[in-house]
Amino acid sequence: MALTKDERRALELAREIIAMGKNQFVCNALLEVSYADVTLTNATCALEDYIGRALQGFTLEEWQEESGFGVRDADQKRADRLAWIDWMLGKPLPGEAVKLEWSGRTLCKDEAEYCGRTFVCYYADGKLFVDETTEGLNKYIGTFASVEQADAAIVAHVWPAA
Repeated sequence: MALTKDERRALELAREIIAMGKNQFVCNALLEVSYADVTLTNATCALEDYIGRALQGFTLEEWQEESGFGVRDADQKRADRLAWIDWMLGKPLPGEAVKLEWSGRTLCKDEAEYCGRTFVCYYADGKLFVDETTEGLNKYIGTFASVEQADAAIVAHVWPAA
């Protein structure tokens, strides 16, 4: 799911609200976010619209029951909502390999965006050197033998528990 910077921030804040148990519903948590920061109102409305279309007018519980998941307890419902938010934020599913799209700007330097963060890959001596350069940050990620290794390291950097 391609997110704007504001949509990403709104989802991150809604995730915190649900994780802390302040609210159990994603759309209600997004509404709280828009009340707390009116600059995110357009983003929260777009996300609520997306969620409504995805659930086809059902609540998550109704959708899960219709889809054969059965009744879930409160802890499982919270875990399901957090997992859905993580998925919307770009967290890979267990076992899913992520392939970043590198810019191919030059023969010795590429750039890729992943989950709203920017990474630069430098090629030298048959190796790939990767840095995160998000918002002026210059954090060295590592040296890799292949693009696939670099992609996996970036995913692990963004989602340490994935």
